[in-house]
Amino acid sequence: MDLENIRSGLERIRAQIYGGDEAEIWIWVIPERLACAQRPLRDNPRFGGGPGRRPPPLPPEARPFAEAWVDRVIQAGFRSVISLLEVAQLEHHYVGGGLNLHPEGLLGYYRSRGLAVESIPCTDYQPPTVSQKQQALDAFHRLPKPVLLHCSAGIDRSSPVAAFLSEHENSK
Repeated sequence: MDLENIRSGLERIRAQIYGGDEAEIWIWVIPERLACAQRPLRDNPRFGGGPGRRPPPLPPEARPFAEAWVDRVIQAGFRSVISLLEVAQLEHHYVGGGLNLHPEGLLGYYRSRGLAVESIPCTDYQPPTVSQKQQALDAFHRLPKPVLLHCSAGIDRSSPVAAFLSEHENSK
């Protein structure tokens, strides 16, 4: 799948979620091997920031919704997560608001639920570097499949990395 199709698919999902429809929360980039999404509750109408607004820290009452998001990921059969969130974003959204999912935040919660996790912090609003894309490719090869890849909104960081992984895997 190419960059524009990934980006437009995630923008469509984002609008649906912001409108209250969470029937779809990821798109398959490489069927049954790699999917791409936004982070848990990013555009949730109650807890997210919505398009064009910086989301606030997630409050304690968001915990059951964050847990339900991770439950969906696990029930769908995902075995691994690659996170492109900056450390500051992880702390702001999942630690600073009192969500208390896990002492190690969102990534620790993923691990406690049995998911393999790779964190490749990428700066928000900047395209991932060649080195970061290569780190993601190496992680994708190492991790149990299927893998869910996410940043915050799923647009500026996850989409180019997902396109890079798809292109690399399809060229084999």
